[in-house]
Amino acid sequence: MDTGIKVGDCMKALLVTISYDDNVEKAAKLMKKHDVGSILVADGKKIDAIVTEGDIVRKAVAIGKLNVPVRKVASKPLLTIRADVDLVNAAKALAKNDVRRLAVVNSAGKVVGMISERDILKISPALYDLIAEREHLREEQKPTL
Repeated sequence: MDTGIKVGDCMKALLVTISYDDNVEKAAKLMKKHDVGSILVADGKKIDAIVTEGDIVRKAVAIGKLNVPVRKVASKPLLTIRADVDLVNAAKALAKNDVRRLAVVNSAGKVVGMISERDILKISPALYDLIAEREHLREEQKPTL
């Protein structure tokens, strides 16, 4: 079941980046400034990790350490999807990897955008079931008391 809509057609092209050596507080301020839920982490010119709101909360705020470097909380490897892939495959990739966003790469492998669950649901609400599958899998993995 393809939608005929490509990831590149509905991705966000704004790439907010930060260095591994910057601290988590700076990352949070950048997220607020650009109204995004994640920022990409670059080591020099190559983007190869991501920091999400969840990373900041669980790995820094929860232990009272906002001055830690981004490298301590960044999620790696960066999960990517090609811009020419159908939106259905993006929804499946989100569910399979239990993530809310993917970096979008061009045919040369360069990061050119981001796509999130929210972006997909705005374009194609019919894909909700594929994304919701992640929540179902998460519930199945919870220990029973």
